[in-house]
Amino acid sequence: MNPLVRCPHCGHYHQATLEYCPDTGLPIYITTKPEPQKDNRKVLVGLAIAAGIMVLIACILLSIFVLPRFLSGNFSPGEQAPVIVPSLTLAPLATRFAENNTPVPTATEEPMIDVTSTSELPEPSATPGVWDACPGYDYLSQLRVGMQAQIALEPSLPNRVREQPSTSANIVGFIDPGGKVEILEGPACAEGWIWWKVREIATSLEGWTAEGDVNGYWVIPIP
Repeated sequence: MNPLVRCPHCGHYHQATLEYCPDTGLPIYITTKPEPQKDNRKVLVGLAIAAGIMVLIACILLSIFVLPRFLSGNFSPGEQAPVIVPSLTLAPLATRFAENNTPVPTATEEPMIDVTSTSELPEPSATPGVWDACPGYDYLSQLRVGMQAQIALEPSLPNRVREQPSTSANIVGFIDPGGKVEILEGPACAEGWIWWKVREIATSLEGWTAEGDVNGYWVIPIP
């Protein structure tokens, strides 16, 4: 008895000797084509060409830069190109930024603060405007005792308020941009800044803050 095979097209069983389905006429046995093998010869040829090009470029560079120095006798095996070390210039410590890093008091003596006394400073003129609050400084002052002022909106950072007119003094608080203050004392000339003792009108916070620097004013008088 001949074995039977199931036809994938009609679902019936036919004799194994039949090649085509008698119902549909389609081949019962589906032959799979062998997978074509990859030809690696092209890859090897490409790699060989790339390697040859790299060697050729290296030879050209050697003949241009190295060989003339050997022939002229100016080449030294220990010769090295000079190393240029870039210099870094640090900007002076700013008195205005958002981070609150109040120093922790210690048992050591408080350092002496070199502050020019207000009695030695020139008296402001009666005419409103800028005046030379700290002689020798690169910028003038716009403030006077008794005036009202506000913290500048640009840059949008709060002004630090300190116990003394020095960047080493403890921070007692911050006044946000737009905050209004009253000028109580000053000016004090220290560390390149013009300092004023102020009281924030909204919170009654008191302390010393810098008026600004050569790039702009941080405390602006209110007209």
